[in-house]
Amino acid sequence: MHQADRRAIRRGALIAGVVWLGLAVEIVLMTVVFPAGGDSISAPLSYLGVFTALALTGALAARDGAGRRGQLFAGLVAGAAIGALTAATFAVVDNAWFEVVSRQQTKVAGFAESRAAARREHINDTLIGASVFLTVGLAAFGAVMSLLGGMVGRRPAAGESAK
Repeated sequence: MHQADRRAIRRGALIAGVVWLGLAVEIVLMTVVFPAGGDSISAPLSYLGVFTALALTGALAARDGAGRRGQLFAGLVAGAAIGALTAATFAVVDNAWFEVVSRQQTKVAGFAESRAAARREHINDTLIGASVFLTVGLAAFGAVMSLLGGMVGRRPAAGESAK
């Protein structure tokens, strides 16, 4: 693997860390401090921010000379890290502030429909599927968005016009 590809992957991990910090703050604020109970604009804005960061990962990788492989792996690593860290954040928040979280309408309704013996069991069971979905889904989406960002951020080769 080329040096530029390795730098792109490291940068992807760094971008993931920064994005996750923002998401972690939002998760704590929206789940514990200001539990809305209804639809919020913060979730769509968060997704937009994540998707933009994943595209930026590829654009920066391409600008730095990383090839398609480096761009792909940078996005894959960034997406998987964002997904796994976000899932872990939900697990910590849901268990550390269980009394607040367990009163949310979606949790109450989900528990009523579940076969779980206890509310905490139901909440933790739902985290398993969400963890897999977030990690795998964002890894795949990160790879695609990074490649798209790489196409936008690519520097023209010598003799190629910069249209």
